[in-house]
Amino acid sequence: MNLVGDSVEAVASCSTTALVSSHNQERLDLKSIRAVVISVNQCILKLIANAKTRNSIRVRCTSKLQNQKQDFFEFSDQSVISSLYWGVDSIEAAITAEWPEEKAAQLRKAEQMLQVPALLDEDGVTAGIPNSYLVCCSYFYLSVVRKLQEDEWQVALHFLQAVLVSPRLVQTEFAHDLYESLFPTCGGSERQEIRASKSLESIDKDEAIRQMARIYRDWLMYYKVMLYGETSQGQGGGYRGILSPDKESLYSLHGKSTRSDCSNNIEHDHSLHTQWNYEKVHPFDPQEDIVIEDELKQSIHISEFEEYGKSKNDLNHATEFHVKTRELQRNSSIKRLQDLLNDSQSDTPTSVDSCSDYSDYDIESEVIDGGECSTRDASIGADFPKKLQATSSTSDPKYEVLSFSQVCQDPVPNEVIQVNNSMILSSRFTNSINGLLTISEYRDKRSKTLQNFYVQKEYASQQNYRINQRDHQRSVARKKHSSRSQKSSIELRLHSTKDSKSELLSITEKAISKLFQWEGLGKWDEDYAVEVTTIYQILCNKKGEKCAVLKDMILDQLLIGISASKEEKVIRVSVSILTTIVAANKSVIEDIKKKGLQLSDLASALKRNVHEAAILFYLMNPSPTEIKTLELLPALLGVVCSPNSYKGRPASVPTPLTASLMIIGVLVSSFDHATNNVHLAEISYPNVLHGLLDVARDSNIEELISWATILVKCIQYDGNCRRYISRLAPMAPFSRLLECKMKHARCIALEFFHEVLCIPRSSATALLQRLQKEGSTKIMNSLMLCVQQLQPEYQLLAANLLLHLDTLDNSSCKSAFTEEAMQVLLKLVTSEESSTTRHLSAFILSNLGGTYSWAGEPYTVAWLVKKAGVTSSYQRNMIKTIHWLDDCLEDSGTDSWCSKISRSIINIGNPVFDSLVKGLKSTTRKVSRDCLIAIAWLGFEIAKSPDIIRYSACEILLSGVEQFLHPGLELEERVLACLCIYNYASGKGMKKLIHFSEGVRESLRRLSNVTWMAEELHKVADYVLPNRSRISCVHTQILEVGVNYSGAVCALMYYKGFLHGGYSDGSVKVWNIKGQSATLVWDMKEHKKAVTCFSLLESRDSLISGSLDKTIRVWQVVHKKLECIEVIETKEPIRHLNTCGDMIFAITRGHGIKVIDASRKVKDNCANKKVKCMAVVHGKIYAGCKDSSIQELSTTSNRAQAIKAAAKFWKLQRRPINAVVTYKDWLYSASSIVEGSNLKEWKRHGKPQMSLKTGKREKVMAMGITEDFIYLNCNSSTNSIQIWLRGTQQKAGRISAGSRITSILTANDIILCGTEAGLIKGWIPL
Repeated sequence: MNLVGDSVEAVASCSTTALVSSHNQERLDLKSIRAVVISVNQCILKLIANAKTRNSIRVRCTSKLQNQKQDFFEFSDQSVISSLYWGVDSIEAAITAEWPEEKAAQLRKAEQMLQVPALLDEDGVTAGIPNSYLVCCSYFYLSVVRKLQEDEWQVALHFLQAVLVSPRLVQTEFAHDLYESLFPTCGGSERQEIRASKSLESIDKDEAIRQMARIYRDWLMYYKVMLYGETSQGQGGGYRGILSPDKESLYSLHGKSTRSDCSNNIEHDHSLHTQWNYEKVHPFDPQEDIVIEDELKQSIHISEFEEYGKSKNDLNHATEFHVKTRELQRNSSIKRLQDLLNDSQSDTPTSVDSCSDYSDYDIESEVIDGGECSTRDASIGADFPKKLQATSSTSDPKYEVLSFSQVCQDPVPNEVIQVNNSMILSSRFTNSINGLLTISEYRDKRSKTLQNFYVQKEYASQQNYRINQRDHQRSVARKKHSSRSQKSSIELRLHSTKDSKSELLSITEKAISKLFQWEGLGKWDEDYAVEVTTIYQILCNKKGEKCAVLKDMILDQLLIGISASKEEKVIRVSVSILTTIVAANKSVIEDIKKKGLQLSDLASALKRNVHEAAILFYLMNPSPTEIKTLELLPALLGVVCSPNSYKGRPASVPTPLTASLMIIGVLVSSFDHATNNVHLAEISYPNVLHGLLDVARDSNIEELISWATILVKCIQYDGNCRRYISRLAPMAPFSRLLECKMKHARCIALEFFHEVLCIPRSSATALLQRLQKEGSTKIMNSLMLCVQQLQPEYQLLAANLLLHLDTLDNSSCKSAFTEEAMQVLLKLVTSEESSTTRHLSAFILSNLGGTYSWAGEPYTVAWLVKKAGVTSSYQRNMIKTIHWLDDCLEDSGTDSWCSKISRSIINIGNPVFDSLVKGLKSTTRKVSRDCLIAIAWLGFEIAKSPDIIRYSACEILLSGVEQFLHPGLELEERVLACLCIYNYASGKGMKKLIHFSEGVRESLRRLSNVTWMAEELHKVADYVLPNRSRISCVHTQILEVGVNYSGAVCALMYYKGFLHGGYSDGSVKVWNIKGQSATLVWDMKEHKKAVTCFSLLESRDSLISGSLDKTIRVWQVVHKKLECIEVIETKEPIRHLNTCGDMIFAITRGHGIKVIDASRKVKDNCANKKVKCMAVVHGKIYAGCKDSSIQELSTTSNRAQAIKAAAKFWKLQRRPINAVVTYKDWLYSASSIVEGSNLKEWKRHGKPQMSLKTGKREKVMAMGITEDFIYLNCNSSTNSIQIWLRGTQQKAGRISAGSRITSILTANDIILCGTEAGLIKGWIPL
């Protein structure tokens, strides 16, 4: 036989077959692949043997590396070039080596070096050389290395990879003759060109060659794996076993090499780290069955076997073509696989083998293991190899294939083919599957889990072998049976299994082989996914090293498809199949992790709309940081908002929707506040929220829990989200969660309702009505169970919702639900066990009858303060976090709701009042404050209640309320205490005023400037029991705070409850004053020069600041942070600011008044006067001038009227008015003297009602007024403040600031001053 000639003819035939195969996806037969392997190895062998040709190729290759004329090389580029150069040099050294050990070492070194350029991205450039050139050279020389290592299959794989990278280079530089024999479309006979023209007429020539090489490579690798163990003893298996022994020497250059010579110690630890430990895998070549069946026929002498063999050959031949009834075949194959799977999982076999009278056992334990048969088959094992050996030496064509499979008797090598994971980093990875099989190493142990993939797919040869084995084991038991019955039994089982075995064999072969062809995966359907999944399940249920190999193959090819393919459909198929496999066996996810599937690959798949990748991503349990780094949120939101329902997914794994929701939940809750908000900002868009809310229609409980968690975070993030969700969120899903038995489901539903009810009262009422309409009728009972069974925090949330729903629906005002809910709230508000639950219960109580803003801020205090008659913007701005222009404060539904729920609570009786008074006495300030708020809104209904209830409440509560009246407390607390006394002390409670202490009366008097209620109460108390007020002039310092790096404090103002200071360096510092301590909240530096003044722009709820840098800046709190929203340019530095409506009045350094309207147009006012200071009240400007006059100016015109005329003597004209202050209806001015009068009286009579002189030649620089005192800062003592009694104009003392005072502010009975040293100090009269 002329083997070389045969191989050439086979290659020519194979190339034609490959062209056809590239279009119709038919398989290449083993004979064609063998021919390719032989031809490539022959070519490489000739190259190795011919030193002249080898040296010529080496010179051409290395000369191009040396002739680059680049002035500068990156170190990494030089390293790549050097690796290729020295790799080629090491091959020459290995060829000329005398000792095997030296040869093996040089080959290992060469392979290490050549791997470096082989990993380059073939589209790039390295040191001026195209990467495609470097990669192609590397793979060609790697094939030479493999030939010297006697790994003939890998030789062919590397050569084909070189062709894939650069077909032209292989043709012109390396192997022209072999190239044209393998790829006839590049040249050759006219007949070959005609043959190829039909297939290549519409595609590029080089691309056609690559397609053919890819087909060769894929099928070569397929047969390499499938026939492992039938190849020679080399690493990857050689082709010498294909030939007869007498021709084997033709392909040996240095004789047989030892196994150690072929070992490869290179290890890589990259992303897809896979270890395959192959034993002999059941061949997929149908001819193999015939040979083994022939041998077994001779062994057990079954006459009918010949007929069965013929039918078997016919069936195997038929499986090489597409079946016309493809859909019917697919359905039947899936059913057959499913039956097989059920049989493999069942304790009682349902296959035809179960018809045997003998016990079933694992066939894997009876077949070849380590090259030797089981001892239980000694009789057969001794005879079987001899027959194989005999047939291998014969020239009969029907026995030729035995020479290829004879190695099944040799010991199976424990070597492993390891994936070269670095290939994944290259863009050519999609074209280099064989690159995954470049590194080998010894395996230390067998696979832990033995698989049983072919229980129903064992070839007839092994089935007969199993029958013979059983007969041998049961020989004693069968002696009583006739030989005829024994023969009939064997015939029955052979006939029953042969068709089903062949059919299942065909299904399995096609399913697995399709994984090696990405072109085939592009035409997948759901049935194919079911086939592969079922096959994998069978592998998991059975034992065997061969099954473990197939399992790894399936997983590896799927992971390669995910990580390396650039085609979306291939990625989608791979993800879908892998997800289905994981759904059947969750332990597979651990195998995937070990193989190194990268989260970035799944993230890329997700971003390409492969939604099922979310399932794998979630099951891999990445850390929050890993999720954040991959920037997955837009892709996850795409999954969530997708119209796909994802039904039919097994319950063992989450749906893409569930997985996406859970990952989003991590992104919005696992980081710091700022990072979480960044993620929430991406969700807060209306279109995204709309898609998110639509998720709940058909979701399961697990999805609803994740969905509700995200909604809670969105509500907490932004007022717009809260508004959108509260209006559009369906209530039925939350009702389902409340009725669910899962504790976590009920808890997240309660959290949602707790957050979503923190909205304006009318909207909250509408939401409760929707809940009643859409939710279950059992919701009240579900909430009662939550109140009784859950943890204290969630008991409170359930009680809150229960109270709201019962109040909405209860007209009789008496309900067991209300009593149960209030019992929980009152019990925990008086408990000392947990500060968290106590704070929460007090918070719920304080706002049950009130309202909230859309941002979720409690506005109950603001609503109560407005009802108490506090109207001054300066006083309102001493209360924190209230937007006084918010429409929520005008909500008409708040009053009616407060009245309704108050009646329900008051009907419970004294236990409510007793618990509230205990809360008032709490040492925790927040708890006592919240109880005061609850008492305040209950007071509106108490005032309407019968006398007995009102008097009882007054007796219990008023003693605890009095403590909140005293100066030094927050202004809102003092106002609320006054409101409580006013409501509770009516009727019989009025007698309580008689017993008020002198301190309480003084506190009411001091509050008379803030609320009319305080003034009325003080008058009533004075009428019932007249008492002369005794004013304490002793001032106690309660505050000292500041920084020493920003200069003097030039201006002070309260805004949004925080003290704002303007500094000489242009900064604005915001302080949170709590009692006698202060915390710096914000430090803003927008002005370039000193900030000289502040004022409140009431119409826009803003703060304005003036500066020497000739600008006025408008500030607002945006997203809980002070921000400059507008800059108004002026021509002169600003000295003083005031406002009226939308108009801003500014005194400049030139002592003129600039009027800035809403359109920011500037005009002058009082141009003929030089103004030093001003006050704005009732739409009039009262300006103190340098000529000691006080002018009343209209805010809408230039009309002016002198309240106080200018001095007639020139000496008096040198005493300008430095301060003008209004207090109640009085106007006070300060120059060298302080004068004051009722505005109407001053205008009528033209002279003040009071005046005081501070001292000889003293000038007042700044002034502040409170109910009892006038505070003056004079030029004679700039570091101190003089205290004068407002009523008697007597000097009461002074307080020292320690350094020059630069600003003064009075607020809430406190005198504050800023100093030149940058300190802010505060005092309060006792």
